[in-house]
Amino acid sequence: MKLKTRNIALLSTIILLFVLLTPMALAKTRQSYLTEFIFSKQVGNERFGSSYQDTAYSLEIIDYYNLYQIPGLFGAEIKIDISDFQDNLESALDVKFSSGDIKLFELYYLIKSLEILDATLNSTLKMQISTYVNQTEQAEGGFSSDNSTSTADMTSTYFAYEIRTYLNEELNHTLIKSWILSCNNSDGGYGGNSTLNSSQFTSYLAVYLIDQIGNLNELVNRTATLNYFKSFYVSDSNNLYNYGGYLPDLLSQTTLFSSTFYCINAISLLDNTQLSKAATLNWILNRQNFEDGGFSNLYGGTVQGASSIPASYYAFILFLNFDSEELLNEDIFMVEFNFIILIILLVVIATVIGLIYFIWRKRKI
Repeated sequence: MKLKTRNIALLSTIILLFVLLTPMALAKTRQSYLTEFIFSKQVGNERFGSSYQDTAYSLEIIDYYNLYQIPGLFGAEIKIDISDFQDNLESALDVKFSSGDIKLFELYYLIKSLEILDATLNSTLKMQISTYVNQTEQAEGGFSSDNSTSTADMTSTYFAYEIRTYLNEELNHTLIKSWILSCNNSDGGYGGNSTLNSSQFTSYLAVYLIDQIGNLNELVNRTATLNYFKSFYVSDSNNLYNYGGYLPDLLSQTTLFSSTFYCINAISLLDNTQLSKAATLNWILNRQNFEDGGFSNLYGGTVQGASSIPASYYAFILFLNFDSEELLNEDIFMVEFNFIILIILLVVIATVIGLIYFIWRKRKI
């Protein structure tokens, strides 16, 4: 009787250990969750997500970790056929020029994707791109969103600058700089053009472009611009769900990845000593969504939305900018219980119960 009791106690302990160790065995790194989410959005060798922006963002993450092929039990699994992907992106460019349906931002992300894949554009395609960008240039120094409009805006000017830089073409830095500075507002930010109010996105682009083509001291008021971005920071540590992030506007109650990304990148250029690294990193880590592996915003304080490629990309780049990419190598557990874990646990428990029954029957005989 004592031996039977001891065996049952021993097997009960084994059950408990299996239950406790199963989640540990299933633990993966934050990077693994992130990249699995990215690959879940892959559409063959054509694109990721629903836009060329999603594709460029995804490829940048994949390229960083060199995950075009992944080792497997039966040899390497090709996740992306680089040559095929390049051909599809170039075909997309050809279709756009053939149809005349071209927007600078789409052109930029297609070129960015090809650049990540180390593709070399043929001379005909380069000429088409160069000609089109030239057609969007406006006399005052900025660029318009396409060649059918004559209103320059900050976003299109950024895309045009990046495309021309990729093509190794010269730009009139003096004229572009003058146009950018004309978009300054009294709050220290910069609008989409000289008549629009400031936004975080256009203000960040203004800071980035001035840093690229000139000197940040050439900003109309560098201190005011720095304070503009700092004003969106949530410094109240009692505000648990927002502390460390940046609000999209001063009336908002919820910090977002986009606003945090723009503000941090701008402040990094203006004065990186003004950043709260630890608080912001915790803010980012708390937004990894283990239902799908990516990163997402918290809405209404505690409700986590579905992950998106842009939010996941912003999180990834912020880790790199903070020199904290090692945080993505941390092993973490599945927070959301799923059917795979349930099945494994049931099999383990059933096996151990079967062993108990077998021993009991053997002792009885």
